[in-house]
Amino acid sequence: MKLRTTTHYVSGTVIGSYLWQVKRYMMGKYGCGTADREIDPLVWYISTGRAPTQFIGLLIQKKPYMIGRILHKGGSTDEAIARVKEYIGFEEEDE
Repeated sequence: MKLRTTTHYVSGTVIGSYLWQVKRYMMGKYGCGTADREIDPLVWYISTGRAPTQFIGLLIQKKPYMIGRILHKGGSTDEAIARVKEYIGFEEEDE
């Protein structure tokens, strides 16, 4: 898989800022309660350490409002994360 040539440094601050941008879009578009519920799958996936660095690197290259729209489609946590993975072009490596 090819990554873009633009360098993005992944840190807790960058991740937190990006998640805030996604949530801020969702709060304005869908309301605060909905934003809290619908961003949870992504926050859970990242905060529990399940998200590989490559996933996060691809994620932060995408526009936050697009991620917000994908999360708003609903479904289970697994379905939401699968949609995000598909959108950002992340493919899990088989072990």
